[in-house]
Amino acid sequence: MADHAPFRAILDEQERAWAAGDADGIARDVTDDVVFTNVVGMFAVGRAGFVGQHVHIFATFYRGTVLRQHIEHLAFVRADVAIVNSHTQVTGFGEMPAAFPALDGVLHTRLEQVMVRDAGRWRVAAFHNTVVSPQAASALPPDRPPIS
Repeated sequence: MADHAPFRAILDEQERAWAAGDADGIARDVTDDVVFTNVVGMFAVGRAGFVGQHVHIFATFYRGTVLRQHIEHLAFVRADVAIVNSHTQVTGFGEMPAAFPALDGVLHTRLEQVMVRDAGRWRVAAFHNTVVSPQAASALPPDRPPIS
């Protein structure tokens, strides 16, 4: 079984940075040329776009929210390339844009991060997030503890 600890550590850092509203912190482990697609399909290539979008959301509708990520699948394309699929949950928000349908006060998304090992360190090369519709979210299994 593959060691999930390095990936869990990245997700934990993302959760901490999210809770702090820290856009630079959430970008700590992304590559300079990260490919980023957010939940509404906005697309950017590069750290500046990734950080800029997080600055915006942390200053507006995601201010004060909590992010939790649970690894659902981890696949190694090669020894130095991994695809990490997570079910994410965002809570603690007020009014959200219509494009963000929540179920019982929880926004569910599916996040796929392609991670590459560079100089012994795992980094996020691609970040693609999509909203899970309330109908699909209601069919999700009960919350599972993160893989450790």
